[in-house]
Amino acid sequence: MPTHTEAPMGVLKLTVSPLWNGQPFSKDSIYLAAGDQRIQVSGLKFYLAPLALHGEQGGQLLFDADLFDVANGPEYRVLAAPSGAYQSVATGLGLPYHLNHRDLATIPPNAPTGNNSGMYWNWASQYRFTIFTGKWDSDPVGLGTPPFTFDLHTGLDTCYRTRSWPLDLNVPATDTARMTITVDIARFFTDGTDVFNLAEGAVWHGDVNELDVVLELADLQVEALSVEAE
Repeated sequence: MPTHTEAPMGVLKLTVSPLWNGQPFSKDSIYLAAGDQRIQVSGLKFYLAPLALHGEQGGQLLFDADLFDVANGPEYRVLAAPSGAYQSVATGLGLPYHLNHRDLATIPPNAPTGNNSGMYWNWASQYRFTIFTGKWDSDPVGLGTPPFTFDLHTGLDTCYRTRSWPLDLNVPATDTARMTITVDIARFFTDGTDVFNLAEGAVWHGDVNELDVVLELADLQVEALSVEAE
């Protein structure tokens, strides 16, 4: 009678890296975004949940949720995955319903969704999905630090977004595979057609009467993600 042999576990190094128009991002730089907006980003934190690989052997969950703070540059994770060939990867930006509505008291404080994450909205008993902060100005030839503040926190179940990509990734049993998720922050401001204009809403902390602002931002943010294998 044939027996099933599980694939040995391999190592996958994940890099989550911020870009601006395809180039390395620096929070010390002032950028010109779509709509002639001068932008200096001071903070960008977000959840990816879940992250999974898919191949002929089926799906493999890498994690159910993790929090990435990329304002100071790339972040790294070392993950375990069964060795073998994978053809696609899928993730979500934010938290799916079952994680967004967990009882905070049951979660270790230092877990990605724990109280020390700084992502929990006590008033809503739900989480912020992304925190995007900085300075801005609508004068494209302005000088110095932009004078106005933007502080946008996506959240609530309606802001959760998912994406998947084809990916040719081989996880060997005796070496380290590498995968990079990039977030191109310039694409938070345009999809190539429409422009996210901070003059129409630069602050959002959960006001459902202004939900259209962050629904548009959530759509742009998830499209700003891309994935490649090394």
